[in-house]
Amino acid sequence: MNKSKNLETIFLIVGLILSGLAIAITGVSYLMNMTFSYQWLVWIIGMAFIAVGILIIESSRGLSNPGNIPAELFRQLLLFSMPIAFIISSQVCGLGFRACNLTCHLVNLALILLAALLAFRLHRNQSISLILPVMIVVGLIPHCSCLAPINTLWHQILGGFAPTCEMIPLSATLLAVLALRGVRSRFNTILIVILFVVMVFIIVGGLLFGFPWAGCVDHPGMH
Repeated sequence: MNKSKNLETIFLIVGLILSGLAIAITGVSYLMNMTFSYQWLVWIIGMAFIAVGILIIESSRGLSNPGNIPAELFRQLLLFSMPIAFIISSQVCGLGFRACNLTCHLVNLALILLAALLAFRLHRNQSISLILPVMIVVGLIPHCSCLAPINTLWHQILGGFAPTCEMIPLSATLLAVLALRGVRSRFNTILIVILFVVMVFIIVGGLLFGFPWAGCVDHPGMH
């Protein structure tokens, strides 16, 4: 059991660092490549992405000294948030289970299933040390070919692909695991709420107004 817990801790730390870096780099790409009438708003959003990315990286502090396990209702909400995060995130390409390409579609469906399995195993108090690395690898595989400005820097580095599609729901899921383990439950829950607000903001703003970014392949109302 101790070995399983040690692996879980390692995977959580690595996953949070990688997903936090992905969010921060996306914020940098947004600042470097986005042209919009309200530049002050562009800077606020870009800097907010960078700040959230840094907070996610820092969020694992306290893993060696967990506190109280959340109460049952709180615990159920955290479990429920895991697959819901990936379902909500998938709506950025249009309402329903759509995606820019087949790879994005398959990756998103796989992560919804993995998140549901993760939540189920946590509910049953079973080990998740084998699921975590799979989720992290699948979630951060550079597969997004979207032409939105947030991906410009990624495309330059990675030859036309980006890991931006799943980085936010992946971060929310990893934070939920921390909170369920009693690691800074309030702090990590606040971060989860922020990430959900960000996802809804991107979906509503992008699909209806082309803001905070536009230009994604096959996105209705974004050309």
